[in-house]
Amino acid sequence: MGLVVSAAASCGGIGRSRSPPPPRDAPPPPSGEAKSTELARVFRHVDTDGDGRISAAEMKEFYGCTDAEAAEMVAAADTDGDGFVSIEELGAVMAEGQPDELRAAFAEYDEDGDGVITVDELRRALLRLGLGGEDLTAERCAEMVAAVDSNGDGVISFDEFMAMMGKKP
Repeated sequence: MGLVVSAAASCGGIGRSRSPPPPRDAPPPPSGEAKSTELARVFRHVDTDGDGRISAAEMKEFYGCTDAEAAEMVAAADTDGDGFVSIEELGAVMAEGQPDELRAAFAEYDEDGDGVITVDELRRALLRLGLGGEDLTAERCAEMVAAVDSNGDGVISFDEFMAMMGKKP
């Protein structure tokens, strides 16, 4: 269903602390093929050192998972064998999710069925799914929403959710 959803589920630690994302004015990761600005935004959010590639250490830091889980996520996405995940590799893995699976995943978070995921819905869903941890605050959830909220309305629409997962709406 995509690296982000499956990684979050397997790591169980989306709410754990991590370094802040690079500044919004940081240069985009090197990628002549990246067609989705949303994918680039998600990539920059995980690529905390801004070097244009995601390491197992960054996966571990972002998802709060074990070294083994982070290494497994990188290995699953790393098609060129360099030990890192490029934006193209991340996009390819995330694009493997099927629309029906994405709708089902979205519905897990959209409690009231109004077509958007609010900060409160995200927090409750993560806690319900056992992904919150002790550090899952409303502020942390607001940061997560802001990371994928392309139109700035303060919620995640299904289109934004699909873009985050590497699917075109």
